[in-house]
Amino acid sequence: MTTFLVLITIALGISLILILTKSDFPKVEKFVRKVSFYSLIGVLICIILLLFDFRLKGEYTTPIIGLTFVLSTILLFGLTKNTRTKLLSGILTIPTFVIGILSLFSEMTLFFFYLIVLPFEPPIAKFEINQNHNVEVRVGGFLACGESLVITESTLGILDKQKYIGNNSCVTGIDKIVTLNFKESKAEFLIYHDGKTEFENPYEYQAEIKNVW
Repeated sequence: MTTFLVLITIALGISLILILTKSDFPKVEKFVRKVSFYSLIGVLICIILLLFDFRLKGEYTTPIIGLTFVLSTILLFGLTKNTRTKLLSGILTIPTFVIGILSLFSEMTLFFFYLIVLPFEPPIAKFEINQNHNVEVRVGGFLACGESLVITESTLGILDKQKYIGNNSCVTGIDKIVTLNFKESKAEFLIYHDGKTEFENPYEYQAEIKNVW
């Protein structure tokens, strides 16, 4: 999250400088426009996949695609002199700039960035269950009392299918997960954590996979 905000701040600063200095870099603009367009397609693909509980393989594949789109679009806003391109890129850039300014006075406005970043964030940690399955530790959702556990299954060579999402463990600071038992409908894990909650360490966790498909 911090890296995301820093990079956005830098991109906004560069974009503002380009506007104020009325700089003209047509070749750079053409390149950035292509990057923004193709990364937008990538973002749309990622969103569609997420709607069906799929993610592209690679811990940082989805975050990189999302961040590339945001940064290139912000830069394009400062580079372009085309009215249509300015309007389209401004749909993302202007609200981001306004909320960035407001966040200096109220941290609550950072919730906007949290909403954008959360679906694209890489897992905190990832542990192998077997050759085709993994369990990921992710930032807890809005109703989660701790970190989320996500069981994924490798499919089609380039995708991970989310078979289970658990937000009810209430455990934080997970640094190791050992699989005790794994079946199609049920999994049992030993979760090693920071010990800041009332749960024993390691904590035995059961996931009823069939109930969340």
